[in-house]
This record gives sequence, C-alpha cells and structure tokens, in this order.
Amino acid sequence: MAQRQAIRMGYDAQSLEAPIDPKTYRLGPGDGVYLNVYAAHSLDQDLTVTPEGKLLVPRTGEVLVDGLTVTEAEKKMNTLLLKDYRDPQASLSLRRLRTFKVSVLGDVLSPGMQSVTSMQRLSEVIDRSGGFKSTSSLRNIEIRTQTGILRAKADLVKYFSAFDLSGNPSVQSGDVIIVPKLQHTVTITGSVVAPGTMEFVSGDSLSNIIKLAKGLTISAQADSVEISRFDTDAPSKAKRFYVNYTAHEDVGLAEGDVIYIRAIPQFHMAHVVSVAGEVNYPGRYAVDVGETKLSDVLNRAGGVLPNASLEEAALIRRVGVGSWEQDPEWIRLERLGNGGTDRMTSDEYNYYVARMRQLGRTTMVVDFRALIQRHDLTQDLLLREEDSIWIPRARGYVNVSGSVNNQGNVLYLENGTYLDYIRKAGGFASSADKSAVRIINSRTSSYIDPASEREYKIGPGDMIVVPAERSEFWKNFATATAITAQVITIIAGILLIFQKRN
Repeated sequence: MAQRQAIRMGYDAQSLEAPIDPKTYRLGPGDGVYLNVYAAHSLDQDLTVTPEGKLLVPRTGEVLVDGLTVTEAEKKMNTLLLKDYRDPQASLSLRRLRTFKVSVLGDVLSPGMQSVTSMQRLSEVIDRSGGFKSTSSLRNIEIRTQTGILRAKADLVKYFSAFDLSGNPSVQSGDVIIVPKLQHTVTITGSVVAPGTMEFVSGDSLSNIIKLAKGLTISAQADSVEISRFDTDAPSKAKRFYVNYTAHEDVGLAEGDVIYIRAIPQFHMAHVVSVAGEVNYPGRYAVDVGETKLSDVLNRAGGVLPNASLEEAALIRRVGVGSWEQDPEWIRLERLGNGGTDRMTSDEYNYYVARMRQLGRTTMVVDFRALIQRHDLTQDLLLREEDSIWIPRARGYVNVSGSVNNQGNVLYLENGTYLDYIRKAGGFASSADKSAVRIINSRTSSYIDPASEREYKIGPGDMIVVPAERSEFWKNFATATAITAQVITIIAGILLIFQKRN
C-alpha cells in the first residue's frame, strides 16, 4: 500500500535535517497531504490546505486543519468519514511543505523578503539574504511577529560552536528577523580550544563562554581561572579575581571581561637527549629531568658496540642559552671586540675567549670506561634536556708528529707512555726539543705536559707533538756578523779621513 501510495502521489523528496514528526508538525495554508482511506480507496488523493486552512474532500466534506498537527488532523478526517463509512481508517501523510514569506532586516548583506518553508531555520534564511557582515551580531538576533511582539531570540554562536539547536530556531509565517550590529564582547584566552573575542549576551556565565570556546584543552589548569573586569567609571583599570572551575564554581560575566585560563606548567613537554655513534640504537630519548642518569639512556640505546672508543666518548651539555648570551658583560665585550681585542684588558680578553670557546655547549667530565666497565656510580651523571651523548668509533692509534724520525699514526699501546710512542715513531729527531713535548687530548683538545702530569694516560686518538728545538747559533752568528761589519765600516771611514788629510 505504501509503494502504491508513493507512486500515485509522485513523491517529491525535500531536503530535511530530520524526519518530520506528525505529532508536532502543525499544518497551515499551502501544505500538501496525501489522504489514504482503507475502507474506500476511491477516496485516496492528494490534498492541499486551502488559504482558509481547510482540507476539502470531494463528495464528502471539509475539515479545518489550520494549526493542527498531522495526527490531530487525521483524527478529524476520520470523524468526517464516519458519516459514510463504518471504519474508514483514514491516514494523512505530509507530501510537501508550504512556503511563506518572512522579512530579514538589519545588518545583513541583502535585507528584504524571503520565501521559505516551514522547516527552515533562521541561519538558512539569513544565508539566502546574502549572509552576515563583519559587523553583524550573531548572538542577539531577534525574531518578531508582524505585530512587533518578540517571539524568539537566536544565538548562532551557540548553534555553530556548541551544536545547540535552540540557538537556531525554525521560522514561521510572517516572522520579522532583525540582525543588530555587534556591540558587546568578552575575551577568553589561554587553554581553550578556540580562544578569542566573542559577542557577549546578557546572562552569559563562565561555563557558557568556555562551552562557546569549544571547551578546555587537556592542558588547562582550571582551578585558578583569572577574570579581569573593567570598571565602567574607570575603563582603563581592571579588578582581577579567580574562579576554581575544577570545583564547579561558576560566575556571571559582564561586558568587556577578559578570561585567562592557564596551562599546566610543562604539560606533556618532552625532555629529550640525543645518543649518537657506536651504540645499538642511536637516536633521541625522553628523560625525566633530575631522575634519568647517563647509564639509563645508554642501556635504552642498547649499550655500546665493541668497536666503541670509551676514552673518546663525551657527554655534551647545552649551556648558555638564555644566560651568557644575554650576559651584559659578554654583550659589552662583544661590542668592544668589534673594534679589536687589543682594546680589552687582560682579564676582559680571557673572559671573552672563554665564552667564545663555549659556543653554547660544554663537555662534561665523565670517565665512560669507569662507568661502563667498572660500574663507577660517581661517573653516572644526571642528564638534562638537550644533552648529547657521543660514542665515537675507536681509532686504535695515537698520532705522533713533529721532530721524530717517522711521523704518523702508531697503534694504540695499552698503558703506553709518550716515550713508548715516540720510540715506535723512530725516536726523537736531532732537532727535537725533548722538554717541550705536549699531548693533545682527543676528547677535550686540552694540552698536557707529560713531564709534569705523569698520571695522565694516553688514549686512542690522542696526539703527541714533538716541537723542534730553536737554533741560537745562527741567530748569534748573524748578530756577530752585523757587529763586525759595523766595526769594519767605522775603521775604513777613519782611514779614509787620514788619507785625505795627507
């Protein structure tokens, strides 16, 4: 029967946001309905509510349905048909929606009359009027009857932001929609999904504005929501008070209020360090500052590989960011140095060079061999954010250069002394200054005097430099030659004078 009914009435599907409830939809002039009578299918037909609000049934009579729901009109139709049929079982189905005119006035692009259907909402009608201007109010829209009586108020921000259909009511025949200009605002900032300035409506509360800002973020610290309220008599001064929103405290707002919702300090902020070089799993690792130690991260990185050089391994710590680069003394010397470091005192120069050598990072003193092989906990430093752990590949040699007979790389000797390496390099050259030998540490680039620092152990990658002895003979010879030449010149001059006199 439903299939036959749909075919006979040539059903015209319309765009609806939801099925129409026959118990709530009220009929009016222009609505189209389909009458189906089980007792007499010859009465099945398409009917339209007349301008007077009636349904006319040929050869039967009429029913006044204006303002009735579809269900109520169906009951009246059955009462009418009982005059001719014992059990008519009549049903009414809404076939098409009536259209009518409404007025759209105020701050819209194209104010005027619009033809709409009874199921359209206010936002659709305003869209057909060109939409809002940048100055339009979205929360204080009025819907009035033709006689000027306020029928409803619309809040489209509530509709669009909080998905509240009550903020976007359906229109009715003869409605006058008035869109005012935006005048009153409040501002919400901080840990909400959509911070910004929004229109204020009398009666707004903190919870309402938070909802319109699409709620709190997960990082919100809602136990101390700050509200700044400006005095109407002194608009440049604000009084501040705090609301514990976590404890479900709520307050009414005033026009111009500024709401600030803090974030939990360092919420979900990842503190990471970098591990590179000869480990099983190099990369970046999260750490708990003040808790995670160097050995913890090395273990998470799978440990060091057999070919790693523990003597050359380094823990590099980021320093100076936000500190010494902003140091007033550093800034002063930086400017002074632009004119030449000779303008600095000795102390100023040493301070300036020390800062320059840091370059934002410094190497921490760590004995990786003692930490890894002997589990020396004194070397197990607590890590800080942005620390870098560098485990280089073992070079397995020590470089010997300068005044030796065979400069080059010498295979690493366990517990070898600098003299052992020099012997491996062919021994001292005849020009070598044996008292000026220096060792350069591969990890810190510092200079070591092996004669005075006998406890220093040479490691792979270190460099032994043997300087040449300065020759004083040629310097003395040149000086003596110059003096002799001067004396000869003087004597020759005296002899020349005597010859002229004679």
